[in-house]
Amino acid sequence: MLIHLTRLRPGHPPLAEVRTPYGPAVAAWRGDPAALPGPYHVEWTLDEARATVRPAAGPAPAVRTEGGLLLLTGEFDGAGVLRTGDSLVLLDLPAPPGWIEVAVPCLCAELYPYLT
Repeated sequence: MLIHLTRLRPGHPPLAEVRTPYGPAVAAWRGDPAALPGPYHVEWTLDEARATVRPAAGPAPAVRTEGGLLLLTGEFDGAGVLRTGDSLVLLDLPAPPGWIEVAVPCLCAELYPYLT
């Protein structure tokens, strides 16, 4: 997913405040801790043991942060792939196919930047 890094909050790991095409988010940054604000292609990784899943209640795809949780809303294929817009997140979660919302603490969601 192409995101715009707004700022990094100090910490271990640093927390990244980002804007995505589907909304703002906060997640652990696994790139250079001195990264400058700007666009980055990232891969999402979620700690599935800390995640909860429910049917999507709102519009999708969506990304948002609420009360210390990252919420990803997208279409789950039932076999391990959550599609949030043009981004794929691989998940090993028990959920039926359809539109779902995955909630995970912000520190348990990680952004790994990569070069295209």
